Amino acid sequence: MRRFLSIVLVAAVPFTAHAQSADAPQSATGPSNGWHATLTVFRSPGTGIQVSKGRFAAFVAHYPTVIERDGEPRNTQFIRIGVAAYGRPEAGTSPYVSLSLAPSLTEGWPNSGLADVGVRRRFGNRFSGQLGVALLYAPETKESRVNPTVGMGVRF
Repeated sequence: MRRFLSIVLVAAVPFTAHAQSADAPQSATGPSNGWHATLTVFRSPGTGIQVSKGRFAAFVAHYPTVIERDGEPRNTQFIRIGVAAYGRPEAGTSPYVSLSLAPSLTEGWPNSGLADVGVRRRFGNRFSGQLGVALLYAPETKESRVNPTVGMGVRF
């Protein structure tokens, strides 16, 4: 657990240290500095809505996963409420880190927290895909799970 948190913190340093110069050209595939809403699908960050401006975003989404409980894999559902930071939001490909609360919708697994790191790739101005890895942690039971996170987004 401590090793994963250390990796997340080290990965977040370039995001906060990166400074975009005023005369840097805007990428043809990157977002402008205005507010954007993105409909997200699957597990990165989940099926829901993400609102972003510049390098920061906030999201609310449904997060499905399979967790082994009582010796067998079981579908487990969460609502993710969180924030994300993108290292290079103006670029076609950007690393990201996100942190969220994950209230459980499934009996047998408690409310959790979720940290996610990965990369986002833009496909034109409207579409994007994300690929990463997440650590799901339930403080009540001190259990954790590592999950791959894959998602698609359509920006409006």
